[in-house]
Amino acid sequence: MAHPLRNIIETKKIYSGHILDLIVDRVKFPSGQIHDREVVLHKSAVAILPINDKGNFLLIKQYRHAVDEDILEIPAGLCEAGENPEESAMRELEEEIGYCGDLERVAETYSSPGFCTEKITIFLARNLKPKTLPCDDDEYITVFEYRPDQIETMIADGTIKDVKTIAAWGCYLSRLQK
Repeated sequence: MAHPLRNIIETKKIYSGHILDLIVDRVKFPSGQIHDREVVLHKSAVAILPINDKGNFLLIKQYRHAVDEDILEIPAGLCEAGENPEESAMRELEEEIGYCGDLERVAETYSSPGFCTEKITIFLARNLKPKTLPCDDDEYITVFEYRPDQIETMIADGTIKDVKTIAAWGCYLSRLQK
């Protein structure tokens, strides 16, 4: 059933790429007005907060071209064709930090639903065991281990800016309160 506020008159594909497509929808709103809405159709992704046997967290630092910064974040990546989110999460753990583990799905989020369809499934990973897959050839990743108080401080002082990392941290804290 169509949403009562959704009345797409026309869709025009502007760009088709490797990880996303860009479309422009012409939409008629309940007021009768017609507006164009740009939409990024983005592949689904996963993000994983890895917790080691000491109760510390493994974050990665990598250069992100779009913001021209080295970003401190949790392991994450796109879901490949035919993979379910759990398979994608395990692959990303192995590629980015060299571990596999027990996964707990804790949330599904949209990165920026005002214009983008990207859905990110967030996992906690525990009982980590070494298992490595080669990194993607365009990733330059360094792994760091942090105590919980360090994560709190880095979120509060703006060192951690990545929204999926902040969301995963919030999911972890909510699990502690149960």
